[in-house]
Amino acid sequence: MTTRSATAWRTGGSGSRRQVGSKDVGGLNPRTLRRPDGSVDVSRIAAVAPAVASASASVAQTTRTINGLPRHTWLGSIDTTNVDALSQITALDDTLKAADLAVRIMPARLGADSPKRYFLAFQNEAEARGTGGLPGAFAIVEANHGTVRFTRMYSDATMSGVAATVDFGPDYHDLYDGAGTTTLYGNGNLSPNFPYAAQIWASMWKTQSGQAVDGVIAVDPTALSYLLAVTGPATLPDKSQISGANAVALTQSTSYAKFPGMNAGAIAQRRAYQLQVASAASVKILAARGEPTTLLRAAGKAAGERRILVWSAHPAVQADLAQTAVAGIIPTTTAPYVGLSLVNDGGNKLDYYLDRSLTWKRTGCGATRHTKVTITLTNNAPAAGLSTYVTARADDRTYPIKPGDNRLEVSYYATQGAEMQAVTVAGHPGTSRIGLENGHPVYTVDLELPRGTSRTIVLQLSEPASKLAPIVLRQPLVRPLNVTLKGALCN
Repeated sequence: MTTRSATAWRTGGSGSRRQVGSKDVGGLNPRTLRRPDGSVDVSRIAAVAPAVASASASVAQTTRTINGLPRHTWLGSIDTTNVDALSQITALDDTLKAADLAVRIMPARLGADSPKRYFLAFQNEAEARGTGGLPGAFAIVEANHGTVRFTRMYSDATMSGVAATVDFGPDYHDLYDGAGTTTLYGNGNLSPNFPYAAQIWASMWKTQSGQAVDGVIAVDPTALSYLLAVTGPATLPDKSQISGANAVALTQSTSYAKFPGMNAGAIAQRRAYQLQVASAASVKILAARGEPTTLLRAAGKAAGERRILVWSAHPAVQADLAQTAVAGIIPTTTAPYVGLSLVNDGGNKLDYYLDRSLTWKRTGCGATRHTKVTITLTNNAPAAGLSTYVTARADDRTYPIKPGDNRLEVSYYATQGAEMQAVTVAGHPGTSRIGLENGHPVYTVDLELPRGTSRTIVLQLSEPASKLAPIVLRQPLVRPLNVTLKGALCN
């Protein structure tokens, strides 16, 4: 049985069954969804919504049925077949749930009933923030009856001096008071929980412009590289190009060498160039006339890596989004949670050269279990060749540093109910601040990370037992997070 050949059925009121085939979902063929003018035919999406919902419900019921079958029988071949069937029907179930969500919310979000307005933030992975990278240039996007357009691009300077009027409660205040998350645009996403950042940015834009937005979207250069690899390169005003091959380096390394200064003129040039890059890439992606299925797969890959994040100002839509990776939430859950979040505390762009690894090892089989979390961070910044803008430090400190030395706020989000027994930093007893976010204890270590070195943080925790699989937070930065999970097998 394969996903390609699997057949989904739906049951009518009379009890008869008919196959949901190409006739039902032909309107969702990506090749035919776009009109000649580039707009999306939202009526086709809406038309197939009932069929997709019915197919999703049917496959979900089949998944539950197979899940309820005995895992072990007297015949090994049956056991193997059941495991294979469950694996493939689960994959189909996930796909149909995603499709059901998309066809339910996309028509209205694309302005089928009334125009919609979105705040689109571009995050710079070279300077880490909880949701990925530092927010820089942003755009206001409008969708009206399937036509999507950028009304204007703005630099981050537009938000200078603008404050958000939001309140996320005492746990948030305890964690982030003093960090300027609601008064500094660039610190609005210190938390890895994207809905916080989205609401802060939406509020700031409302204060700055008087306009309310229907949602907030965040993307990073790696996401753009996935999409540009499909659409082909975009041409900049200076006739150079941004492509899938160079998007990450161009936006987060090459541009700093191109405009290396710290003076007002260099800063203005850099901001103007970043706006040009963001605009050219966005227009190219929106105007793409190539294979839409491939483009959707690229977007799906980026969303699965938390490189495309979406929040809706409409509670019902947000409730649906919250069930998917694109929401970028820190879930309130009793499942084992493995969450590493870094924030650049030096005000530089050295996280372009940062390597990260995490090992989570759980032992014991009692009501509580011992968990050892080992976090290793390596600063691979080169010894020479970086501009002052990349290596400059804006933090207050009482110790000497050298060019290329970095400083990070290292936060670990643990399982609900966890308690820390000890913490070591580089082999020596350390200290951490302790907070709480969405039910998860948060342990934060202030770490100086000299150029060319590695530092290891070890957390010794006591966590409640759970038979659920660990949930891993993978903060999207330039280099991937390497994760090793080791859990004791308990009956």
